[in-house]
Amino acid sequence: MIKIKSCYFLIFLIIAIFTFSVIRDSCFSDLIVFGTPVFIENLQKKLEKHSGNLENHEFIQALSIGKRDFSQQFRHNLAVTGTMHLVAISAFHTGIMVFIFGIFFKSLLFFVPLRPYTKNILLFFLKIAASVYYFFITGTSIPTLRSLVFMLFFDFFMIFGTFPHPVILFFVSLAATALLIPGSLLSMSFLMSALCVATVLKIWKLLPKSLAISLICVSATVNWILLVVSASLSGTFSVLSPFVNFFVIPVVSLSVPFVTLAQFLIPFSETAAHFMLKTADFLISPASFFVSFFAETAEKTAVPIVQVQIFIKIIFVASFFSALYFSNKIKYLSLTINILAAISFFFGITSPDEIRRSDQFGGKAFCVKESVTSGRIFFDKYAKNPNFNNYFLTNIERFSAECGITKVLSVHFPDRLTEKQKKNLRKKIRFKNAKFYSRE
Repeated sequence: MIKIKSCYFLIFLIIAIFTFSVIRDSCFSDLIVFGTPVFIENLQKKLEKHSGNLENHEFIQALSIGKRDFSQQFRHNLAVTGTMHLVAISAFHTGIMVFIFGIFFKSLLFFVPLRPYTKNILLFFLKIAASVYYFFITGTSIPTLRSLVFMLFFDFFMIFGTFPHPVILFFVSLAATALLIPGSLLSMSFLMSALCVATVLKIWKLLPKSLAISLICVSATVNWILLVVSASLSGTFSVLSPFVNFFVIPVVSLSVPFVTLAQFLIPFSETAAHFMLKTADFLISPASFFVSFFAETAEKTAVPIVQVQIFIKIIFVASFFSALYFSNKIKYLSLTINILAAISFFFGITSPDEIRRSDQFGGKAFCVKESVTSGRIFFDKYAKNPNFNNYFLTNIERFSAECGITKVLSVHFPDRLTEKQKKNLRKKIRFKNAKFYSRE
């Protein structure tokens, strides 16, 4: 009875925290809870300096200090291959950090003449200190905080000999993140992290023992639930993502421990930190190769999707998790509803003859739908239009998704496109049969 009451109290507390966070974010959207300490900023600058000349500096800087100032080509390759999650510090990276320093701290405390219980408490506070440092050195991102809170709460319960339920811990970590970082509930990274972790927590124990099959299944399932945000991020559903991740994830896993060691060595020895970064750079080179190698094929096979109404997204997510967590008739009903809701992402249900402008190009372009799935894109003739590059390609894909267009009939530019530019656009399935016109 006590355990049941405690569970209800925890659920009530989580709901209260979410409610408070929503009200606070609505009324005080510019509220800042904390900033990065000055000494951490100095350490970040040192790490940035030592990684700046490395071959894979974009990868290394994202993993070491959370800086994602990518070139247009690298960002484009990550987006089309579905590997953007590798450069966002989350549970994958924090788990490696906690594991490494858990072993390190246990080794230090092994020779200390204290009771095991006292050692566990001391170990827990050492992990808190390491986690706070890691959170700030990696750029104070929302997924980082959520994953660290999850792991620390797990350790906290284990001190008292209680094995906590992962789902309860997951919601506790979400509530703590929403409370500590204002605006996180409305953040795309918060939503992506929450959907991915909730999915992995449920399906991992159901997967076969083969690590290769597990990686592919997890990547495919996560790619599916991320339909609700993929339209906003890239406008496509990456078919090759599970297979690209199968090659890339193990490679990145080898390099992350060395990046982590560099992060914790930089306050004591720049030489040692630089050596660790160079080692990580060498190990991560195959991952960079795989991402760039598969990028063109992934782009040609990426399935175009569209933005849908918020109520369809809610139905899609709710039915997805109902199919995971329930059984018998409810499971099959939820699965059917989920597939029906998913159809809207691939075909759209918005009415034709709809004209819409978007912020993707600063309001300098608009789309006109001519049927449920097809339409045209027009760029203003007298406005200063963006340059044609990979950033432009990504934005026009997202713009089409926002308009609800999966088949672009034509694109109208102020200036003429070169044959190379037309070829680059036609690599995308959405623009495969599009015609290009100049408004000169």
